[in-house]
Amino acid sequence: MALDNSSGKRFPCLILFVSKVTQIRAAGLPLKFVTNTTRRPLQRIVNDLARLGLRVEPGDVYTPAAIARDYCIGRRLAPFLVVHPDLYEDFAGLPQDGEGAVIVGDAGEFFTYDLLNRAYRKILCGAAFLALAKNRNFLDRDGELSLDAGPFIAGLEYACGREATVLGKPSSAFFELADKGLGINAEDVAMIGDDAEADVGGAMAAGLMGVLVQTGK
Repeated sequence: MALDNSSGKRFPCLILFVSKVTQIRAAGLPLKFVTNTTRRPLQRIVNDLARLGLRVEPGDVYTPAAIARDYCIGRRLAPFLVVHPDLYEDFAGLPQDGEGAVIVGDAGEFFTYDLLNRAYRKILCGAAFLALAKNRNFLDRDGELSLDAGPFIAGLEYACGREATVLGKPSSAFFELADKGLGINAEDVAMIGDDAEADVGGAMAAGLMGVLVQTGK
């Protein structure tokens, strides 16, 4: 089930969300939460769910930042972050020595020419190029679509002639990781989300069933 940005008109949607999660749990079905949000750290997502009345362990929530952290730890990569400052805590304590990795998420108003140019130069020098997600847009709190990280990642790809490794949806590896956490085969998993491209399309490409809800984009 996807958890992502939503508009200020989200209250009825949240009631429905909590109701459906409660029904799924009551039926004894295994459940994981996956999200492409790259502005909120993992612990805040868990706390937000708790405020909705949903008790969720951090291990039940899959975020691109958590995967990027594990990616860097496993390869001893020191990250150069092009993300919203709120997300810095998900990368706290990573090694500063070793080879570098440029990690791009939705930095919002913190996308600047200087930051993107520094990232571009590091990629040119051989740094790993990691995209937390490549969504084109998201439904903002004012009810309008806003630019997500995808257009900025596409610009860096064009400039440096390299393709980013996408860690979040619609990457098949992201869905496969969630399948592994559930302990069941992909064909027995249903992905419920409000993004036809990243949620449903990505899930179906990875062999899952896709369920589109019309409460978001």
